[in-house]
Amino acid sequence: MKLVRKLVDVVRSGWMRRIAATCVAVLLLPTASGAIAQDFRLANHREPTQSQNSTPDFALTTKIYYAGERNPNSVHLNIFDDGVIYSIPQTDSRFWTVFDLKKSQVVLLDKKTKTRCSVSMDALTRLAAQADAEVTDPKRRDRLGMNAQVKDLGGNQFELSYPGVSYKVQGVVPPSPAMAVANAQLVDWACRLNLARPRGLPPFGRMRLNEELWKRSLIGTQTSLTIDRNGMDGEPVMKAVLNIESSWSQGLDDTSQRLVDQAASYSVIYQQVSWKDFAD
Repeated sequence: MKLVRKLVDVVRSGWMRRIAATCVAVLLLPTASGAIAQDFRLANHREPTQSQNSTPDFALTTKIYYAGERNPNSVHLNIFDDGVIYSIPQTDSRFWTVFDLKKSQVVLLDKKTKTRCSVSMDALTRLAAQADAEVTDPKRRDRLGMNAQVKDLGGNQFELSYPGVSYKVQGVVPPSPAMAVANAQLVDWACRLNLARPRGLPPFGRMRLNEELWKRSLIGTQTSLTIDRNGMDGEPVMKAVLNIESSWSQGLDDTSQRLVDQAASYSVIYQQVSWKDFAD
């Protein structure tokens, strides 16, 4: 439990990037029954037949723009293929992520070093649960987005805010409800992974917003994100206004199928390394 306490101290400090230094030990902790925080159990709501067997194959492209700019700062392609989600950045394609719902694991691929590592989804769930359960100071929970509430604006628009961060998202009903489920799974697992490999904002507020979209069988297609974090309590200073656009295409075209085949090949031929030795 000392290792868990160390993680908790890091989260309480607000210095989220330090989680990477302690997550290895926490991810290896044995499962504790009843440890999953109730508010962050979205992934466990899925029945296997619902999430894997009945989901049509599709691709979701996400473009992120700085406010006022015409060209996207980054483009990301997510491919949903038979219970496996391939998350492939298009602007900087070094790191690929494979969310394998069938094997309940996440595989990270580094094309530069030709290495791979994997972590079980159960371990990521424990990590998020421990962080949520152990941070009890109300001010810290507010700063991390753990107490954030989703506001329904009507017309499938939703808003979520916490100190220094504001999301506003437009949800759209996809052709198949299973597509909304699959996309919600992707966001949920990506948020949990973000605790182990911190990138940008703490994921808790985004997880709450994602769960609201999932409950209503929606996919967020337009999101505005305003960040104005002033460095309080040792947090990094972050200021940005981003517009995020997502669109889907049903079925897999030749390009998507080729990327799926490449990811499957990399998952076999790349050298397996430990979590702590994988490039950050």
